[in-house]
Amino acid sequence: MAGDTTFDAMFGEDLKQRAAKLVVEHGISYTEALKKAEEQMRQNNPFIPPAHGCPVNDLPPELLAHIFELGRQMDIEEAYADDFSDDGLDDEDEEWTDEEDGDDDKEVDEVVVEHEEDVRMSSPVKPRARPPIPGSFPGQEDEADDEEEDGDDDAMDDDDDDEDDEDDRPFQELASHVCRHWREIALGTHTLWTRVEFEGHPNMERARAWIDRANGLPLEITVDCTSMHEPGAHDDDPEPEPQEVLLVSYDPTTGTLTSTTHTGPPLPNLEAPPQQPCVPVEGLVAILDMIIPHVEQWRVLEIHVNTYDYMHKVMQRLAACSSAPILEEFGLYTYDDTEEYNVFEPPELATRLVPFHGIVPRLTHVSFWGVHIAWDESTSFLRELRDIELAYHAKDVRPSFETFRAILDASPQLEVLSLCLSGPVGDMETVEVPSLRGLVLCYLESEYAKPLMQALVLPALEELTLAMQDEDFTEFATQLATPARGEARSLLSGLTSLKLKSLPCSNAAAAAFMGQLSGLRRLNLNCSGEDEMMQFFELLQEVAPGQTAPLYCPKLETLRIEGVDGPLVRKLITTRRTAGAPIDDLSISGRDEVTRKDENWFRANLKTFEFFEPSDSEDELVAVDEDDEQD
Repeated sequence: MAGDTTFDAMFGEDLKQRAAKLVVEHGISYTEALKKAEEQMRQNNPFIPPAHGCPVNDLPPELLAHIFELGRQMDIEEAYADDFSDDGLDDEDEEWTDEEDGDDDKEVDEVVVEHEEDVRMSSPVKPRARPPIPGSFPGQEDEADDEEEDGDDDAMDDDDDDEDDEDDRPFQELASHVCRHWREIALGTHTLWTRVEFEGHPNMERARAWIDRANGLPLEITVDCTSMHEPGAHDDDPEPEPQEVLLVSYDPTTGTLTSTTHTGPPLPNLEAPPQQPCVPVEGLVAILDMIIPHVEQWRVLEIHVNTYDYMHKVMQRLAACSSAPILEEFGLYTYDDTEEYNVFEPPELATRLVPFHGIVPRLTHVSFWGVHIAWDESTSFLRELRDIELAYHAKDVRPSFETFRAILDASPQLEVLSLCLSGPVGDMETVEVPSLRGLVLCYLESEYAKPLMQALVLPALEELTLAMQDEDFTEFATQLATPARGEARSLLSGLTSLKLKSLPCSNAAAAAFMGQLSGLRRLNLNCSGEDEMMQFFELLQEVAPGQTAPLYCPKLETLRIEGVDGPLVRKLITTRRTAGAPIDDLSISGRDEVTRKDENWFRANLKTFEFFEPSDSEDELVAVDEDDEQD
């Protein structure tokens, strides 16, 4: 190859120069100088194994295995950081429209240009495919390693792998291909292979190899069938047959029509062809055939599909499983794009099933998005839960309030409850959930949300997310700001964290709502949608009437804001600092207009400041962040 020839020529020329220098400096023969120069050039060359062995191989196998485990964790964290960065830009970003070393005192108003990065959110978003992360098996990359058995060490797969795909391979696979010693350690460290994700066009053989290498340890399995591809992108369709086309032309001077025929390839279809799923139903069945024999190893199971015919296949298979003895986290997600939420469609798939025969003794986290089960018969395993998420259920397949209450009563350590266009139906009676710390309410009807919140008694609630749209929620906002019957304080008065995307209500209701947030420390406010949301922002710099505190939300320390430009946010920061209620930490959307001057001011007047890039989805919400839980 030309590249190899050029490298050899450069190497030879460098070798001659070094040898000539050694002859002059040490008075040795040219032959001896060539030998000595080549030895020097080969020292510390990463592409040539050390003559006396690699020092890292002197480490105990246990320490090397721990290094591999750290590498796997870093791989996962970096993948999530790349696709769902909460931090936005680094402090020193090169994408400014003015000079980096410009004078900060100049009245320069260049607008900050941010990277298009998503922010990882955790509350219901419909629909959105997940990003691939290390441990997933995109389809057409490499075949699975053949040397899974102890006797296969001589057959390293390096020559069979496509070098262009090496950077996309997860850390543990790369480590297992470095040398025989590393391979033995990696394949013997079974924890490296327990996170198995099927995404895109899955490589089934590789997935099977990973499950085998886990050697019976608890598995974290994700099946994501939401990826789509253009028709024919992975199909061996024959070339289209030539077609005869009639071409007609009109001559305005003579008023005559003439026609000719043309034979050739079909005319292009100007409309984009519908995309097809990367994983057809048959592919999903094959995945289930592979993982279900290992159901006793499942610790985490998540399945994401676009349409309910896929999920019905899943439900039938899970209902046939006798139990899931160590399953802790169970999530089923259907992203059907439907506007019908009164009656489930299609009716032939509305059958309610009980997964795992109701035997899931270790279950703590459940998420059902657009997926219904036999709620009444499932109370045997919907107990001792810590996190419950129900989203996008038609009204006729939702659980009854009686069953919902039984689930809550059987989960005395429940911490987070999320209801997004879902929730119990029927007459609601008072139920206390003393352990609940986080509540997410999204896209509920006002006449439903009011009796629901009247029924729920939540004395320990600290974190609340609200996204209410398309109605007037004045009465609901007022209800939250009013102490419940028999209570001395309102639900809002105990909050330390609030995430508010949408709450259309009157000015008076907004003021009453904000006036109850006396202990609030963290506020995530989205003013980019409803016009009414700006009133909540404006109240942050006003004095609460009848209050001894200087301003609304007097203890507010951290603000994450979207839909407000830099100058207005600067005014807010200044007003609160002057009033003795300063904000210390600020995150502002990169899509809002923020000048270089604004940014420099924020960094100079706040403890921490950062940009974030919100999701493209208008429905993206934020639930209880892990960072908030550390407070």
